[in-house]
Amino acid sequence: MFRRPRRGSLFKKVRGYAVSWKQYRQFLGGARSRLVLLTVVAVCAGLLEAALLSLVAALATALTEGSSRVDVQFGVIDLSAPLTVLFAVGIGLALVRAVVALGIAYLPARASAAVMVDLRRSLFDRFTGTSWSVQASERDGHFQTLMGTHVMNASLAITTLAQALTAGLMFLTLLISAVVLSVMTALIVIGASLLLFLLLGPLVRRLRRQARALSRESIEHAKGMEEVVMMAEEIQVFGASPEYKESVDRLSRQVRKPMLLTRFLFRAVPGLYQSLAFLTLFLALAAVYLSGAQAIAELGAVVLIMVRSLTYGQTIQQALRRLDELVPFMNSLRKALDHYQSHPRQDGDTPLPKIDRLGMRDVHYAYVPGEDVLKGISFEAHGGEAIGIVGPSGAGKSSLVQILLRLRQPTSGALEVNGVDARVFRRDDWQRRVSYVPQSPQLIWGTVADNIRFYRPEIDDEQVERAARLAHVHDEIMSWSQGYQTVIGQRVSAISGGQRQRLCLARALAGSPDVLILDEPTSALDVRSELAVQESLAQIKSDVLLILVAHRLSTLSVCDRVMVVVDGRLQAMDEPAALLENNDFYREVTEITQRQGLATGSTSSIASLGSSSTEAGDGSHQGAAPWALGRAASGAEPHD
Repeated sequence: MFRRPRRGSLFKKVRGYAVSWKQYRQFLGGARSRLVLLTVVAVCAGLLEAALLSLVAALATALTEGSSRVDVQFGVIDLSAPLTVLFAVGIGLALVRAVVALGIAYLPARASAAVMVDLRRSLFDRFTGTSWSVQASERDGHFQTLMGTHVMNASLAITTLAQALTAGLMFLTLLISAVVLSVMTALIVIGASLLLFLLLGPLVRRLRRQARALSRESIEHAKGMEEVVMMAEEIQVFGASPEYKESVDRLSRQVRKPMLLTRFLFRAVPGLYQSLAFLTLFLALAAVYLSGAQAIAELGAVVLIMVRSLTYGQTIQQALRRLDELVPFMNSLRKALDHYQSHPRQDGDTPLPKIDRLGMRDVHYAYVPGEDVLKGISFEAHGGEAIGIVGPSGAGKSSLVQILLRLRQPTSGALEVNGVDARVFRRDDWQRRVSYVPQSPQLIWGTVADNIRFYRPEIDDEQVERAARLAHVHDEIMSWSQGYQTVIGQRVSAISGGQRQRLCLARALAGSPDVLILDEPTSALDVRSELAVQESLAQIKSDVLLILVAHRLSTLSVCDRVMVVVDGRLQAMDEPAALLENNDFYREVTEITQRQGLATGSTSSIASLGSSSTEAGDGSHQGAAPWALGRAASGAEPHD
């Protein structure tokens, strides 16, 4: 009954190390060849070190005895030479050992750096290649934590693994050297090392548990801090209440205990190891003495090898503890990589032709099975048309747009291009031909030209400027300090909301898309900025299929037809004037708009909006009359 648990425990330990090795192995990548080379270098270093230790012992003995020659036998090796020759040999070996030491330091560093680059590339590729549903479901800060803390810890694990490998090989080399000198020495070193590992085993397991807890709490803390950064403006406005501060403090306190125990054990175990190593050393020396090793040179070599081997044993112990601390970070990385890879983004293999028609055929979509947010949507739009999408909040407009962008796939039904299921077409072609302007414009830290080009090197400076002109932001860009080379970013206060929106519109237009989708393009703009955006849309609408999710009815002034989406269903799709007659929701929103317009002195009506769309439909942008009509209704903000 006693032996079975021990066998099970030993089997569990061996299996645990096998699993750990499997974790490390998948992160090695191109670093494997460097680790193989490191193995050869470490063995050479061990042999050099054994030779140097034996030579030091022999020289010290000769100097003590006042002899000009060394005549000593180390096990099966006879050493006989003048002191001057051995001094020269020793200096040479020491210099070679120094060169080998540089190699032992360089190879793991290079392997670690390569692993860091490979991991970040792999993580980024898999994240960008996974489905939008996976990306959208992640909490803010999670991917950033993986790319930062977890990748760095994984690369550190490679260095630590190399350290353990080097120390282990040199330890074994010294053992072999000890066998050559004295079999008894080898047995003592092996026994002492096993004893130390057994004595420190419980502490190492405790360290592993605390490391896992530290990894979990560190991720939660990083996510919380990301939220603090994202909500910085709201915190400034509403103030950081005591309750909010307490929630942030709680995240820090939750990290405190596992970090305290992890750091304590990480420093305490080496100290205990050193104390036990000295104890074991004295016991071993006594055993060597009792075994009859009376020769001074041989005894000196034995002592040096034992001290050095115990040092490498300590290094192995430290490396294994460090690896235990890093395993949870590597586990999180592996799970994330597997999760991203197991949910690939849908792609096709057919080249995408020019998009003349875009529509949906009986499209249903559900985030939760059985709870459709889109219910049987069917429509078709043509190039040169401007299509508006309106509806109450929660009607399914955002889900509809995400399907049009192929960010999500219909649960049933199909998104169709020129009458063909869009899933058969290449996604990279789709990304060039279908462009998008989000409701909340996002800028990157870089020049204005960089923001418009947006990592598409095929777009030249002429196309950048043309897109800016179409977006009616060129003149403002030229008024800035360095024109298109002016550095801007997400939080640059000199850029207004309207300018951000038009810069993002220029970004969408720079690639000359066939389809342009805009989500609430004027909802957060003042009248002047709204007018500039509307002028841009009127100028480009004849060249693209324009789809606008409308918050303000003034946006519909450029639309030829409007889709009314209510409760996930396409309630109606017609010209604005016809909807005013036949659709209750559209009529109700129009009446609210008219009442708000009268309250501000405006007399605009939805009928005039409908007629203005006809005037703009030929692509002309010579006059401003249509936009004057649009501005009158800009005050309406129906629920969305």
